[in-house]
Amino acid sequence: MRFTWRRPNRVPAQLERRLRDALQLLDAGRHRSAESALTELLADCEAEIGAEHPFTITVIDALGSACYQQRNFPDAAARHRDAHHRATRALGPNHALTLGAAHNLGSALLLMHEWAEGIPLLLTVLEAKKEGLGSDHPETLATAQAVGSGLFKSGDRQRAALILDQAYRTALVAYGSDDPIVVDLRHNLDVVLRNSR
Repeated sequence: MRFTWRRPNRVPAQLERRLRDALQLLDAGRHRSAESALTELLADCEAEIGAEHPFTITVIDALGSACYQQRNFPDAAARHRDAHHRATRALGPNHALTLGAAHNLGSALLLMHEWAEGIPLLLTVLEAKKEGLGSDHPETLATAQAVGSGLFKSGDRQRAALILDQAYRTALVAYGSDDPIVVDLRHNLDVVLRNSR
């Protein structure tokens, strides 16, 4: 039997509007309200367009971010893990939604000091982003920064310095010394180097 790809169901306008409204709450720092709105939206998305629709996965990942902003890292990790599993099944391991959810999951795991799971996951995401987006893409550099931070906090300072130095040099060439991405990478690299002597 031949596999045929099916276009996802069209997203109703009212669901899109509700996601925009919830994200505005998140951006405004109203994290608990955003979490409530996203929880209600998720139930309606699953009922109306399906559990593995890309839009539904986006809502789950946003719900994880709402938990993350409230420093509820276990719930954040659970939501991001759910989004990652659904995206992997529905879209494949290297789709942007899959990699975004994996990055978010890895970041939550690092804040829980779950180094054994979080660091390898983020390293896998980093390699996939380098291949798919390029080493100088802002999303690739964000993952490199997360990996470097996680390695440093877990005690692997030499590897942290190597990854952050590579990312910094790549970003410097691409964006120049005054770019916020470059400034952040330089700061993190300086912290690692200062504490590695």
